[in-house]
Amino acid sequence: MQPIADCGRDHPVQMVALCPNCHAVKTRGSKKEQLQQSLLDVARKAHHRWTTG
Repeated sequence: MQPIADCGRDHPVQMVALCPNCHAVKTRGSKKEQLQQSLLDVARKAHHRWTTG
């Protein structure tokens, strides 16, 4: 998973839905690295569930 701003794909398998406040924290917040890692972990687990049945 890679942000679109970092040349990531603009595709549904690459997306995580966020409210505007969470998006701001993910993008500019003081704990953005921590939130980004949590989102990546959740997305990887979901992707694994979807692809392995």
